[in-house]
Amino acid sequence: MSGFGTWSYNVGIAVYAYDRTHSASWVAIVTVGRYLPALVLSWLARSLIDRLPRRTVALAADLGCAVVMAVLALAGSLGAPLWLVTVVAAVSSTLARVQAAAVLSLAADVVVESALARAARLAGAAEAVATAAGSATASVLLVRFSPQSLFLVNAVTFVVSALLIATVRSEQRRPPRHLPARPMHERQRPATQQSRGRAPGIRVFWPLQAARGLAAYVYGVDIVVLTVIASRLFHSGSGTGAYGWLLAATGLGGLMAITPMRRNLARAPTAKLLAAGLVTYAVPVVFFALDPPVVAGIAIQILRGAGSVLVTSAAITGLQRAVPSSMAGRVFSTTQSLVLVGTCAGALSTPLLLALTGFGATLVICALAPSLAGLALYPYLARFDRQEASLLPLLDPRLSVLRGLQLLRDASRSTLYAIADSIIEVEVGPGTAVVREGEASDALYVLAAGTVEVTARGEDGPVLLRNLAAPDYFGEIGLLRGSPRTSTVTASIPCTVWKIPAEVFLAGVAEAGASGALSDTVRVRFATRPVVPAGELPTAESPTPLRPARS
Repeated sequence: MSGFGTWSYNVGIAVYAYDRTHSASWVAIVTVGRYLPALVLSWLARSLIDRLPRRTVALAADLGCAVVMAVLALAGSLGAPLWLVTVVAAVSSTLARVQAAAVLSLAADVVVESALARAARLAGAAEAVATAAGSATASVLLVRFSPQSLFLVNAVTFVVSALLIATVRSEQRRPPRHLPARPMHERQRPATQQSRGRAPGIRVFWPLQAARGLAAYVYGVDIVVLTVIASRLFHSGSGTGAYGWLLAATGLGGLMAITPMRRNLARAPTAKLLAAGLVTYAVPVVFFALDPPVVAGIAIQILRGAGSVLVTSAAITGLQRAVPSSMAGRVFSTTQSLVLVGTCAGALSTPLLLALTGFGATLVICALAPSLAGLALYPYLARFDRQEASLLPLLDPRLSVLRGLQLLRDASRSTLYAIADSIIEVEVGPGTAVVREGEASDALYVLAAGTVEVTARGEDGPVLLRNLAAPDYFGEIGLLRGSPRTSTVTASIPCTVWKIPAEVFLAGVAEAGASGALSDTVRVRFATRPVVPAGELPTAESPTPLRPARS
């Protein structure tokens, strides 16, 4: 919701600066003036997102932005100096960057991983609608009202955004307190701890962040050059009346691109999507050098809007899918900082190019520079695509194992982290029973290393039900059915077992629902008994038929 007000405000602040000075250079100065302090301050605040509840951070930032927007509207109405307006706007930009990073991190925690691409696509659609509707609304309001009215519109939307975020459930990052007492040989370690080697840091994500920064550079160019294009395209003295319509066309293009992106965003390699999006966003601006008619100019902006949404959605989806929750705040804050850097670079370079090379040459340079940079970045993006599957095991080994087992395939990442954080690591010697048939079910067990035998009492003694090899899990039947253990699990060789307390696992099931794979496993394991003497194992090459267990 705040996106609608933000795009109205973006039009308003550019028009306000242009009307006060009639200079594209001052538009760039105000843009950089409100973004550079935000760059520094949001960089300093980036660790807060990983230390504080992300919903709380987003709420506080939204409400702070609303207050600052109201102050900005008052300052503008009183004729405050342009530098003072810029300083106040910088505070809002800082809070907005923090809010955006917190929301992106929160979304990655509460949205099911399999739905991240869809969520990013919907977010892209919402951003496109906000761009189109916010910019168009700004153009309409500017006919009758001052630019300061758009600051008040933005304040209201930040309040609405805070109310919407308040309805989002808070992410669960820690296991419940008062866990059962455990023997001294059981060890609890954080989910992100490395057993061997050293995990790569946040720098591994730089190709995606660089692509997002290049898109921001193009946006920074647009902030300045669209005021000139609007004047030439619509033959308006100041161009401010048409500025919003050009941005609205960009949003419309992004909205139209959502349907074709529906499948490609989840399946196509991120490198190809980002490269295609950058070229589509940057190159068409060169056609404005030909002074096209209004209809053609609107069509150009629609095409560019499609590229903008494509590159943004692809970058955010890639980051949300690959970045562990423990470092999401820093990664997304850094990304937001790069967005500010790119925007400032574009806004600063454009007036200089206009003065040194003229309108046509400036458009050519602004079209080719980010496109060529994107093509140079492509090999690194492609390498990231190839390495993405191996990143999670390095960055979050326990979370990787849990995902591989599909215990809670439909769970959010925060739920998986709560389970991973509660793991009690147990070393089990050969011949040792991990659980015994008839005992109370108090935990789920994940077999992290080794093999175990699963047996049950039969008429003629223990009956081998199956052999399990790591990675696998057991103990889920008694927890889900609220019954005693249905079998005995004994280590065949030295094993490493992860014990997950019952309340943590059941809370995860209640939050997300058991996956189809887990439900099927429970049904098969509970309802069938292979008639095989203990010590013999049916193999894949010569399977032993299963039949219902005898009572």
